[in-house]
Amino acid sequence: MVIFEQLDLSNIEEYISYLKTALKEEPNLMTITEVDEEGIKARMLDPLFHHSTSILAKENGIVVGRIEYHFYGCIQGGYKMAYVNWVYVLKAYRHKGIAQMLFLEFEKDCKKNNIDQYFLIRATNEDANRFYNQFENAELNEVPLLRKYLTLHS
Repeated sequence: MVIFEQLDLSNIEEYISYLKTALKEEPNLMTITEVDEEGIKARMLDPLFHHSTSILAKENGIVVGRIEYHFYGCIQGGYKMAYVNWVYVLKAYRHKGIAQMLFLEFEKDCKKNNIDQYFLIRATNEDANRFYNQFENAELNEVPLLRKYLTLHS
């Protein structure tokens, strides 16, 4: 059974362990070359990073996936948006619906905060395209950008 938790200081060590596994398994997909444990812990206390939310997917007490995002808005039009900074599921746990569940948890938070749409810069490999093509009310752009409408405006 998969459970979801928001990343905080109480589960930071579990997150760091997950990140080390991800870096070891697929270093080419990570945006880091080493896990900076002290830097990660310091960022958890930095007010700038309080604007980002990470939801961890855990199975049998082990972090197996994560989605990170932040909300922002346009003052001029009042449009509320979210940007997905990162989504990743460990290789051994893929094709079990975990990434979809992470997006559903994220979308619950979006709806709670009246977010109109979200964006992410997506991977364009075959597996990623198959995954993102399943999204409803979403369009895949050539840039490669995913824009998903959570509310429809006339």
